[in-house]
Amino acid sequence: MAMSLPQGQCPVQCQLCEGDPKVKWKCLDCDLLMCSNCKDKVHSKFKSDKDHRIIDIKDVGQQSKGVDQQDKDITGWPKVGVSSSPTHVKLINIKEYQTQMLNIRFLAVSLDGSLWIGDGDGEKSFRLFTSYTALQNVKLVGDKVQIISSLNMEVYGIAVTPNNDILLVTGGPQLKQINAGTNKVTDSIYCKELSDIARVHVTKDGRVIVGGQEGVVVMDTDGRHLTRYIKDKNNKQIFDGSIWSITSSINGNIFVVHRFPNPRLVVLGKGDVITNYNGHPLINSHSTFNPEAVITTPMDHVIVADYRSHTLHILDNTGQLLTTYNTKDIGIDNPISLAITMEGNFAVLYIGCDMTNEESFDTGKLYKMNIIGC
Repeated sequence: MAMSLPQGQCPVQCQLCEGDPKVKWKCLDCDLLMCSNCKDKVHSKFKSDKDHRIIDIKDVGQQSKGVDQQDKDITGWPKVGVSSSPTHVKLINIKEYQTQMLNIRFLAVSLDGSLWIGDGDGEKSFRLFTSYTALQNVKLVGDKVQIISSLNMEVYGIAVTPNNDILLVTGGPQLKQINAGTNKVTDSIYCKELSDIARVHVTKDGRVIVGGQEGVVVMDTDGRHLTRYIKDKNNKQIFDGSIWSITSSINGNIFVVHRFPNPRLVVLGKGDVITNYNGHPLINSHSTFNPEAVITTPMDHVIVADYRSHTLHILDNTGQLLTTYNTKDIGIDNPISLAITMEGNFAVLYIGCDMTNEESFDTGKLYKMNIIGC
């Protein structure tokens, strides 16, 4: 909702450069307050800038009623990328990085700020001027990706523990581990008896959650099984196909991306299914819901990357949709992996992309940005 400023009150600082206090403009579509310099040099680079409604900050109060009506489509759902929903999401300060991988299918942030990126079994498709490594620990320096270490191994899941150890799904019956400060891969204490592990997630308090054909299993820090999610309260199998990504919210719910044959986001509560999220009824009527990754934000919201529609679906911690954001509007295609961390007072979102179907010879692209309102 538009906001008005009492006469004579000093406006907040520009939300793009975060430095200039002389806010002059507001974009009604991005819900951004901007200085004149950022309006001309930053916002103008947004792909959809020409369609956005930018007004003088002095006219904000006069636009309030009209904006509330315009920001909804005929179904009553908020428009994609428009902040008229309960969550006013903005992605700003977007930086693009070119990696040496074909896909950034798996992505995790270490406690030291470095990133772990992986491309699965990395179908070793030949591409000119590229090299194949399936797992890399990298650091973003300026506009470059600096490789700290590289391992040529199959990787199907990456998670970081509260001790900054790295847990890896490698296709075997046991999670592998890289201890903090080393490059040595060893067997972990987790999942010795599970035959098929597909994905891994570590909660804030160190519990390890894995998913596979047998369902979802929650373990304590010593590897003891706490909860298994295999059948619901009606004795029906919860999962009947591929588990693609896992996250958890502060209230204890677990969110599982289920892919084939029935793409959906499964929300698990204490011992049972809370709900299934099947996509936005308008967006996914044109493009089938194709969830690839899921993460939890510092505000305990959940973001799902929808690959085919280039959309981020943002839900609350019970699985109810709050809003959506079209990443194509900011030049990001085919999001397949997500990671989030805090840098000072700002939440930083990373998005990894898939270049498999691109005609160019580009390798996988990685994006870093600040996310506001989520």
